[in-house]
Amino acid sequence: MNDVPYKSDPRTEEWVWDSVDVAKNLNVPVVLLAFFYKNDLRKDGAGKKEVISRLKKVAPHAEKNGIILGIESYLSAQEHLDIIDKVGSPNIKVYYDFRNTADAGYNTITEFNKLGKNMVSELHIKENGFLLGKGTLNWQAIGNAIYDSGYYGDGWMQIEGARPEGAGIVESYKHNLRFLKNIFSKGV
Repeated sequence: MNDVPYKSDPRTEEWVWDSVDVAKNLNVPVVLLAFFYKNDLRKDGAGKKEVISRLKKVAPHAEKNGIILGIESYLSAQEHLDIIDKVGSPNIKVYYDFRNTADAGYNTITEFNKLGKNMVSELHIKENGFLLGKGTLNWQAIGNAIYDSGYYGDGWMQIEGARPEGAGIVESYKHNLRFLKNIFSKGV
């Protein structure tokens, strides 16, 4: 939906509706709705309004099927909460990405805490071109914020974009997994 925007292309309404059915059939609890590039909602009041309208239509279908629709974007926590409030469904949440939050100029921990554990569907863990722990994010502080909030999600953290250019994917992800286990092994 980054190149064929949910905020403006009518075809995407059916795609999102159908993604709920597919997720249900695959026993996948969350569908990520990406809002980047052509689908970016920053400074786009009309786009946000249309997304809210479309989410209001699909939200009952998601609720009936037990599927969460997770918004991933560069919006602030307050902007996400405004969308969620206007849609009025417990099945619309934020697919939280710490790197996106930092890249948009927001404090990752402040924004995560503002959303709170109940508004976050899943987590993206990345550093865009760096191994975890080698970029600019303070993962120990992020890990502490996640623990302090009581967030457990559905047990998933999606690691993506945490590999230097030219580095092997297997070696990079082994490093990233070890790194995350060191941070998130409290209470295990």
